[in-house]
Amino acid sequence: GDIVQNDGFKVRPALSGELALRAIDAYLPDLILLDVRMPGMDGFETCKKLKSDKHKKTIPVIFISALNEIEDKLTAFRAGAVDYITKPFQSEEVLARVHTQMELAKARKTLAATNQQLVMLMEQLVQSEKLKSLGSLTAGVAHELNTPVGNAMLTADAIRTFALEFIEA
Repeated sequence: GDIVQNDGFKVRPALSGELALRAIDAYLPDLILLDVRMPGMDGFETCKKLKSDKHKKTIPVIFISALNEIEDKLTAFRAGAVDYITKPFQSEEVLARVHTQMELAKARKTLAATNQQLVMLMEQLVQSEKLKSLGSLTAGVAHELNTPVGNAMLTADAIRTFALEFIEA
């Protein structure tokens, strides 16, 4: 916590998995550093619970643990972790991995926002094309109706003229 706090990040420590989940309910963090061994609920279970919630599953989780067996690392990744740092660690390594995950999270948010804008633009384009098609259809129908109506009016006028001539004669 001190390492990342000294680098300018805000840190909210939690002493157990249950407390961490409650703290996350109150305010979603940008990143979670999680130990495997904690009182009560361990880090693996805490991570699984986070990843099962649609509002929290995108928060990157980095495990920091003294457990360095491959099975522990695989369990962490299966639970949803994005990285795993073994103790003892170098502060530069922790900061590099935190910065990498923060940049990736920022890029994912930007990509999601851009994707949402593209979806909206596509919907607007489809609506515009529908209106354009409707305009073309309306013009076509009007043209198709104008021709017989015009012919009928011309014929009616001719009949009226003939009728008037017939009456005068």
